[in-house]
Amino acid sequence: MKTEQDLRDILGENVFKRRKGMGWNQETLAEKARVSKNTISDIETGQKFARANTLVKLAKALQTEVYELLKPDNVMPDRTADILAKYSEDVKAAVEKIGNFYMENMDNKNSGT
Repeated sequence: MKTEQDLRDILGENVFKRRKGMGWNQETLAEKARVSKNTISDIETGQKFARANTLVKLAKALQTEVYELLKPDNVMPDRTADILAKYSEDVKAAVEKIGNFYMENMDNKNSGT
């Protein structure tokens, strides 16, 4: 289940990516969405969640739908490296365990047991 901070982070990253993709700075988006630059900054950094009317304004300015700004899968590809780095030791241990299991089974097959 997503926490409130997770939702703020997802929204912030999606707004940031769409804004950058359009070649805009925060001020340009703020003007087009008719909100303050501080509002854009607070949303993109995950400090605040947007009110419903602000979400609608942002979606319209960014030429998308509100639900697209709230979808976690829009964020995940860019976060894959961070996630893998965070869990690299766990992944390494799991791969070693699988490798050892495979090798033991191959040894048992080759020895005829």
